[in-house]
Amino acid sequence: MLEQLRRREQAADEDLVFFAMPYGRKTMPDGYEQNFDVLYRDYFAEAVKLMGLKPDRADKIPGTTESPLQAAWDGIDRAGVVVVDLSATSTSVAMELGWAMCLHKRLVVLHYEGAEVPTNIQGQIRAITYRCDMSGLPEMSRAIRAAIEEVRKPGSPEMDLRPRTGLRDVDAVAEVVWATADRIFVRDVQNELRTGEMRRTDVNYGDTVPEDMAKRYHQGSKISGTFVTDENGTRFSQRYGQVNPWPRLQAEYARGQVTTARVSDLNRGGCFVELASGGKSRIPTHQANAAGLLLGSEVQVRVLHVDPVRQRIDVALAHHAVASAAPPSMDAYPRTGERLAATVRTVVAEHGFVLVELDGYPGMAKPALLHVSEMAPATRDGVEAGSVVHGERVFVEVIEVRPSRRDPGLLDVRVREVDSGVGKTADPAEPVVAESAA
Repeated sequence: MLEQLRRREQAADEDLVFFAMPYGRKTMPDGYEQNFDVLYRDYFAEAVKLMGLKPDRADKIPGTTESPLQAAWDGIDRAGVVVVDLSATSTSVAMELGWAMCLHKRLVVLHYEGAEVPTNIQGQIRAITYRCDMSGLPEMSRAIRAAIEEVRKPGSPEMDLRPRTGLRDVDAVAEVVWATADRIFVRDVQNELRTGEMRRTDVNYGDTVPEDMAKRYHQGSKISGTFVTDENGTRFSQRYGQVNPWPRLQAEYARGQVTTARVSDLNRGGCFVELASGGKSRIPTHQANAAGLLLGSEVQVRVLHVDPVRQRIDVALAHHAVASAAPPSMDAYPRTGERLAATVRTVVAEHGFVLVELDGYPGMAKPALLHVSEMAPATRDGVEAGSVVHGERVFVEVIEVRPSRRDPGLLDVRVREVDSGVGKTADPAEPVVAESAA
């Protein structure tokens, strides 16, 4: 799994020069075999030290246990100047150059004489060329020092590293490079050096904002949007040029209001509808199944809640909501304090809970919730490790039964684990309550 890559809160170290470059031995265009580790140690690093600055590269960070990708990102993020060597074809180095440009780093680019430089940066960045002979190496060292001194000057043009194409905002299809809970990093499929972050605040106004972006945007998936460049850098947005509809939707739909909706999609995730005055929602699956809804069906729904931050409208079938005024039958639900066996149905490790089906209550419309704070230590460790799976058995005590705020007409049941944890074999017919009480 990719590490979480994120910006550091502290300012960059102005005296740190980070090198994004090939490692080991590579054959140059003229047939010369270059050892880039020696080149870094004896020439690049020494040139920087002579200036009173600190050289660094991803594999030289003392005591690091980070992945190469994480170490490179952190090095670029921390550095006052980034030096990129494009002498050998390398996807990693090209990506690191894109990161440096995205973060508007002071940048020095160099390459071996005759090396192929990506065409999409030609004319945008002035590169230093060098040779690895008796005269070429000293010249390269002097050129690197001069270039670093130049970009470190206040107001240097190299501090503004937007592509010099006249295009600040570019519509594109982007590929997800990595994803974390609160952001994703993407690159243009047509120009791998054009990269940017997309956060929750850039998710399309027509989509629900996910709690965990990594669950929706998987590495390698493609999304459409716009690379937007401003004084803060380059970001990727699905909202660029759009009018935010959520203030209007929040004013349009009052809590309890009944409106018309049309079923736009039916899948394993539920029944999705488009509301008459704009906006989308989801009808709880059990309600949709009971009503026999089909694709294209028009139904009356009651608005339960409008959340403009998560871009979400919660609704329920209007007739179902009215009927829910009568309390549900308690015969289908357990009582608080009751102890019994249960079967794991769904594990939601990222949110810290497990959904379980209680023995003896097949009429419950939704499973009971076992939160991580109510689990035995062994079960909690198993959930975190991913070893708790569908179908395993657990012994629980009911701690709460209350009307559901999300699904009117139903009850939410919360339980805590008692006695042995998940993994113990239990027969649904065995007298679990007596065993648990012993």
